[in-house]
Amino acid sequence: MRFSFRNILHFSTILLSQSLFGQPADTDPPRLVIGIMVDGLQRKHIDLLWNYFDTNGIKKIISMGANCENVHYNIISAGSASDIANVMTGSTPYYNGIAGNNFYNRKTEEIQSVIQDENQIGIGTKQTVSAHNLLSSTIVDELLLAYPNKSKSYAVAINAEEAIMMGGHTAKSVTWIDDEQLKWITTGYYSDGLSHWADNMNVNADFKNYASRTWTPMYAINTYFSSPKREDKRFGFFYEPNSKKQRNPTVTILKNTPSANSLVADLGMKIITEEQLGTDKYPDMMMLQFTVRTPNEMTFSLQSAEKEDIYLRLDKDIQNLLQKIDLKIGLDKTLVFLFGNQTAVHSPTELGENKIPAGYFNADRCIALLNIYLMAIYGQDRWIEGYYAKNIFLNKKKIEERKINFSEMQQTIAKFMLEFEGIQAAFTSNQVLNMGVNDNSIMDRIRNSTNKNSTGDIIITLLPGWIEVDNKNNTIGESNTIVSYTPLYFFGWQIKAQKIAKSYQTTDIAPTLSRILDIHIPNASIGKPIVEVLAR
Repeated sequence: MRFSFRNILHFSTILLSQSLFGQPADTDPPRLVIGIMVDGLQRKHIDLLWNYFDTNGIKKIISMGANCENVHYNIISAGSASDIANVMTGSTPYYNGIAGNNFYNRKTEEIQSVIQDENQIGIGTKQTVSAHNLLSSTIVDELLLAYPNKSKSYAVAINAEEAIMMGGHTAKSVTWIDDEQLKWITTGYYSDGLSHWADNMNVNADFKNYASRTWTPMYAINTYFSSPKREDKRFGFFYEPNSKKQRNPTVTILKNTPSANSLVADLGMKIITEEQLGTDKYPDMMMLQFTVRTPNEMTFSLQSAEKEDIYLRLDKDIQNLLQKIDLKIGLDKTLVFLFGNQTAVHSPTELGENKIPAGYFNADRCIALLNIYLMAIYGQDRWIEGYYAKNIFLNKKKIEERKINFSEMQQTIAKFMLEFEGIQAAFTSNQVLNMGVNDNSIMDRIRNSTNKNSTGDIIITLLPGWIEVDNKNNTIGESNTIVSYTPLYFFGWQIKAQKIAKSYQTTDIAPTLSRILDIHIPNASIGKPIVEVLAR
């Protein structure tokens, strides 16, 4: 056989393409990718409810797909925003900038949302938000960069932070629930603004109809493992999603009821249908956020009939979604991946009730005593500028004016903080940002979870079993385990049914999707593909 220079060049180009993207030339990528994130999802819950799930819902995804049994987050829990950014970028806060749902802003001396952006406009809301603090590309961004004006991506979520992180920088539209006005809302940051189909649900009262559905047990109350958290003699339990929260009477309990999940599933399917996602050769993406959290939930275990019921109703929503997608596009052309965020298996309350050391850490008392201590050493001045989420911020201007050795003060504070109950260790910012990488170590997770733009001058860590809360008893990160595992499943397209026991990290999800979609990995990704999922 004779080879011309032109043939050799063509052959080399094919080999280079395959080495870059890893997708076999004769394999078409999925037409539609559906990412499902479930807030509060735990493998133990799935195991307990396995026999109660429908064969065509969650059970179908797990039993007919790739079940990754040993996947963990390589960052410290600080909220769903950082968890989702970790998955979507294949990277950590050290690179992608998202160290939590909120951060302390040195310029304003206030705690603000990581998505807050005064340069944007809210659509249907006064919230002004964007992905501007997300410093790297996501799998969604890379897909739309690979097929500009061809591929489309949307995100539908319960909360704004989750919606923004799932949509990345380039989604056509992201949408989330307003639990005060009972409607879909969004930001002007994305090209399509509020999708036409979300607007329709607002205008024709579909949204409010969902919010007015009463929540009672789907089955006889005596068939549930646990008794109701709030018992109702007539129904077993009874909730109205549009009733007001006790702690915050301006908002409703909607986001912690099955109605929120049904709203997400309904709008997600409307967008898939009306925008004709998955109907041509260019892959599209739909990101969906659901929840299994119930109103006034105090434990992470499956200890209430309400929690069992919200799982079972979510299973029905997912079953309905899969059936409609199969009819419209075909599950053989659709890739589904399902994962959860970081949630401890047991709450400090549960651990304490069983004589296991644990507790809730509130920093107010520590910081007040620290201020007194520093004034005794350095003089009567305000040495602590602020505190948030295990980060202590010093008054650098005052320290410089008084010509105090900054590093020495950091070390003094780090040593003092070890005296407080619940604190495991304390480090200076330089120690954390410049520490070497040692995969799977707790020090590596601390470094991974820190970004130069939001880190404090001293960073503390908590003992196992302890969780930080703010003054409103809101948790700041819900898992303090040394290794935080998450369920992860891939289903549909050409995914083989299998159990994968090999250890992987959540940063490996984006590279896996990149290989499947035949696109570049996100630009800050540190993960590696899950090779078993790629096997044909």
